[in-house]
Amino acid sequence: MINELLLDISSKDDISLVLPLLLSSEELNAINARVLVYKELLLGERSQREIAKIHNISIATITRGSNNLKSMSNIEKELLQTLLIRK
Repeated sequence: MINELLLDISSKDDISLVLPLLLSSEELNAINARVLVYKELLLGERSQREIAKIHNISIATITRGSNNLKSMSNIEKELLQTLLIRK
Protein backbone atom coordinates (compact mmCIF):
# COMPACT_ATOMS: atom_id res chain seq x y z
CA MET A 1 0.00 0.00 0.00
CA ILE A 2 2.76 2.50 0.89
CA ASN A 3 4.58 1.65 -2.34
CA GLU A 4 1.52 2.53 -4.41
CA LEU A 5 1.04 5.76 -2.50
CA LEU A 6 4.63 6.84 -3.01
CA LEU A 7 4.57 5.93 -6.69
CA ASP A 8 1.55 8.18 -7.17
CA ILE A 9 3.36 11.22 -5.77
CA SER A 10 4.66 13.27 -8.64
CA SER A 11 6.43 16.25 -7.09
CA LYS A 12 8.76 17.19 -4.25
CA ASP A 13 6.09 19.52 -2.91
CA ASP A 14 3.60 16.66 -2.68
CA ILE A 15 6.14 14.47 -0.92
CA SER A 16 6.77 17.28 1.56
CA LEU A 17 3.05 17.41 2.25
CA VAL A 18 2.40 13.66 2.48
CA LEU A 19 5.32 12.45 4.60
CA PRO A 20 4.41 14.51 7.69
CA LEU A 21 0.88 13.13 7.42
CA LEU A 22 2.20 9.56 7.58
CA LEU A 23 5.15 9.94 9.95
CA SER A 24 5.79 11.72 13.23
CA SER A 25 8.50 14.37 13.38
CA GLU A 26 10.70 11.89 15.28
CA GLU A 27 10.26 9.29 12.52
CA LEU A 28 11.07 11.85 9.83
CA ASN A 29 14.18 12.94 11.74
CA ALA A 30 15.28 9.31 12.12
CA ILE A 31 14.82 8.66 8.40
CA ASN A 32 16.69 11.85 7.48
CA ALA A 33 19.55 10.87 9.80
CA ARG A 34 19.71 7.37 8.32
CA VAL A 35 19.80 8.73 4.78
CA LEU A 36 22.55 11.18 5.74
CA VAL A 37 24.54 8.37 7.36
CA TYR A 38 24.20 6.18 4.25
CA LYS A 39 25.33 9.05 2.04
CA GLU A 40 28.36 9.82 4.20
CA LEU A 41 29.35 6.15 4.46
CA LEU A 42 28.98 5.60 0.72
CA LEU A 43 31.12 8.66 0.01
CA GLY A 44 33.77 7.20 2.31
CA GLU A 45 35.44 10.56 2.93
CA ARG A 46 34.98 10.69 6.73
CA SER A 47 35.35 8.32 9.64
CA GLN A 48 32.29 7.29 11.62
CA ARG A 49 33.43 9.52 14.49
CA GLU A 50 33.77 12.50 12.16
CA ILE A 51 30.28 11.88 10.75
CA ALA A 52 28.88 11.70 14.29
CA LYS A 53 30.55 14.94 15.33
CA ILE A 54 29.77 16.96 12.19
CA HIS A 55 26.11 15.94 11.95
CA ASN A 56 25.36 15.44 15.66
CA ILE A 57 24.32 11.83 15.09
CA SER A 58 25.03 9.10 17.63
CA ILE A 59 27.75 6.57 16.95
CA ALA A 60 25.13 3.84 17.49
CA THR A 61 23.02 5.21 14.62
CA ILE A 62 26.07 5.33 12.36
CA THR A 63 27.11 1.81 13.35
CA ARG A 64 23.61 0.50 12.57
CA GLY A 65 23.74 2.22 9.19
CA SER A 66 27.17 0.78 8.50
CA ASN A 67 26.02 -2.72 9.44
CA ASN A 68 22.96 -2.35 7.21
CA LEU A 69 25.15 -1.29 4.30
CA LYS A 70 27.41 -4.31 4.85
CA SER A 71 24.42 -6.64 4.66
CA MET A 72 23.05 -5.09 1.44
CA SER A 73 23.51 -6.67 -1.95
CA ASN A 74 25.59 -4.86 -4.55
CA ILE A 75 22.39 -3.95 -6.41
CA GLU A 76 20.93 -2.34 -3.28
CA LYS A 77 24.13 -0.41 -2.61
CA GLU A 78 24.28 0.78 -6.22
CA LEU A 79 20.68 1.97 -6.01
CA LEU A 80 21.42 3.94 -2.84
CA GLN A 81 24.55 5.37 -4.40
CA THR A 82 22.57 6.49 -7.45
CA LEU A 83 19.84 8.06 -5.34
CA LEU A 84 22.04 9.71 -2.71
CA ILE A 85 25.20 10.71 -4.53
CA ARG A 86 24.18 12.69 -7.56
CA LYS A 87 27.14 14.36 -9.20
